[in-house]
Amino acid sequence: MKTAPSLTGPVEDCLIAIATLRDDQIPSIPARIAERLEISLPSAGETLKRLQRDGYVIHDEGREYRLSVSGQEVADKLMRRHRLIERWLTDVLKLDWATAHTEAHRLEHGVSDLVAEQLAQSMNYPSSCPHGNPISPDARSTNSHRLTEIEDGQSVVVKRISEIAEDNGELMTYYEREGFRPGATIEIQSRGPMGKALDVTVNGRPVTIASEWAAFLWVEEQSAKALRASA
Repeated sequence: MKTAPSLTGPVEDCLIAIATLRDDQIPSIPARIAERLEISLPSAGETLKRLQRDGYVIHDEGREYRLSVSGQEVADKLMRRHRLIERWLTDVLKLDWATAHTEAHRLEHGVSDLVAEQLAQSMNYPSSCPHGNPISPDARSTNSHRLTEIEDGQSVVVKRISEIAEDNGELMTYYEREGFRPGATIEIQSRGPMGKALDVTVNGRPVTIASEWAAFLWVEEQSAKALRASA
């Protein structure tokens, strides 16, 4: 089996893109992958052919690509590095979310397994990045829903912010400023005309958020025990 160092940065980014689309329940078809990588469709197609040839991705009968076992191993390792670096940049160096994500993307391909492990140990092995995405692939949640899927009047807790949203610095600054953080309690109050915005409370504070931005927030229902504790 080939190892991660045999892959170039752009090719590794393609594996991460497929994993990210899967985590957000978006079909990993070439058009979506090209859009995620901000490259042309033909360029994405060539990269996918190379990854399929080398055994990192599998092309299903339809147009969708999925990671093989070896491809998933590479993606998990890279995403773990990225999220550890983000955690270090925000918690230790006190960078804001948007800046931390940009810098982590620059560093993730050059950090060795040794440095990544030392980073994790120095921070007492954090479970997630600052935006709630799990550092360990075993911690992926199957109970989360997009905030836009939640009914009016329901109370939920922010589980994570989509990796797709992290590339939008303005959006990440908005989330951070308005309190849309992992662990925050959100209650849907009402929806605006045509469902283009949601009126919510974030830890009791009223906020209006565009539906397209709310769709990047993955949330889970509060348990009865948690609701009693927060009352």
